[in-house]
Order: sequence, then C-alpha cells, then structure tokens
Amino acid sequence: MIDLHAHLLPDLDDGPNTVGEALAMARAAWDAGTRTMVCTPHMIEHFPTDPRRVHAAVDEMREVLAAADVPLEILPGAEIALSYLPMLDDEELRLASVGGGGRWLLVEMPFQGWPIKLPQVLADLEIRGYGVILAHPERSEAVQRAPDRMRDIVGRGALVQLTAQSLLGELGQAAHRAAKMLLAGGVAHFIASDGHSAGPWRPPLMEEGLAAAADAIDVHPQALTWMVEDGPAAVLEGRPVRPPRLTPGKRPRGVERRAPGGLRQPTRG
Repeated sequence: MIDLHAHLLPDLDDGPNTVGEALAMARAAWDAGTRTMVCTPHMIEHFPTDPRRVHAAVDEMREVLAAADVPLEILPGAEIALSYLPMLDDEELRLASVGGGGRWLLVEMPFQGWPIKLPQVLADLEIRGYGVILAHPERSEAVQRAPDRMRDIVGRGALVQLTAQSLLGELGQAAHRAAKMLLAGGVAHFIASDGHSAGPWRPPLMEEGLAAAADAIDVHPQALTWMVEDGPAAVLEGRPVRPPRLTPGKRPRGVERRAPGGLRQPTRG
C-alpha cells in the first residue's frame, strides 16, 4: 500500500518528537502493509515548514530506516493549508508537491467554514500545472453538514483523500458519517493514514480503514485497492489520475460481501 499522507518526520510539526518515535512509527506502518509513505508535514501559519527542510529531513530519515533495516520507502511532500498557499513561490510549491514530483499538491480543507475561494484556487493552480488532492474533507464542519458540496469541487478537478481512522469512527461520528457519504457518493479517491505516531494515537494503519470503507458501501476490500495502490502510484509518478467509479453492493444482512469487481471505468476522461 501507498500512504499519501503521514506525519513521520521527527520534530517538524505535530508528528513524532524524536527519531526513535519516528522509527517506531515507520516500523508499525511497514508491519501493517504500507510499502511507501509520503511525509507530509504541515505548512500553515503556526507550522511554517520550509519545503527544503522536508527534503533534507527525508534524506536523514532514510538513513535511519536503512540502519534499522526497515525497508519502508519514504518520499517528501507537505500538507498545505489553503491560507498558506499564497506564501509559497513556484519552486517551493514544486518541492512541496506529493512525492516531490511537481504535479500534485496535498491541500488541507479548513476545519471551520466553507472556503469560498476554493474553485478559483483550483483553477489558478491548474494553470500553473498543479492538481490538488484535498486532505480529509470529511473532518471539515462545512462538509459534514453538506457532503454534496464536494461534488462541484471534484467536478472542477480536485481529488479527495479520506483518513482511515475517520472510516473507523475513531475521529468522531460526524467525520465517520461524512466519510461514508463521500465514499458512497463517488467523491472519494484515496485512503491515507494521516498517521502521527506508532499508536495508539493516530497510528499509520490503513488496512482496517480500507476494510471499513468496503463494508460501508458493501463491496469486497479488493474492489477498493485502487485507493491505496494504483491511484497513489499515479500521483507519485505525476500522471493524470482517472479514478474508477465505485458501484456499491446490495448485500442483504448476514450475507458475505460480493467478490472483487465492484469497479467500472468512468465514461469521461
């Protein structure tokens, strides 16, 4: 699995405080089936992380992982607040892109209020050659009240990342409900851990979230592996991302989930 959103780097924001804690988190992720993790420290007013520092920290953490024989591949990135985007110049945006590939940006939805300027932000970034992945909109109060608002945003080209713990109900019932509604409505594209520690608080675990997502729309978990494998791989390679559409099942209570095949290709490009 590929985790597009995790706070692994020590002492950069609100992730691990020490190298030892970061190593424990990386080992937990590897043991849980994650093979590639994008390190996405916050870039926001109270965590104004320099993207150059992120790249240096990733290089340092790679040496730590190699010495500890933890084969997790880690890549640079950032979780950029909407309000912080104007503070980054073109070179800094490139460095802050997911995986450092210069194509996709992970942008955090605000927790309070609807971002009126979001459509214009998406258009401006597209002109500059960037696509946007919106981080955990299910945790946004405005989205929780009206999940259908995301349809327009996705129609304008944004992709949506859900957090595994939201799907498990561990980030509150409102986030749990919104995550399931976005998934069932076809406006969710990736599942990531948004991990902050080895656990128990915000662990870097995705498999349980994937299973919960499959259960929410009544499909086999293999029908959703695109969200943690092929889709994220396209992001890291800087390719266009064309998510398959989900076809929720209609499984009677007590009957096993249907076999893989709950995906069909969209008719639009």
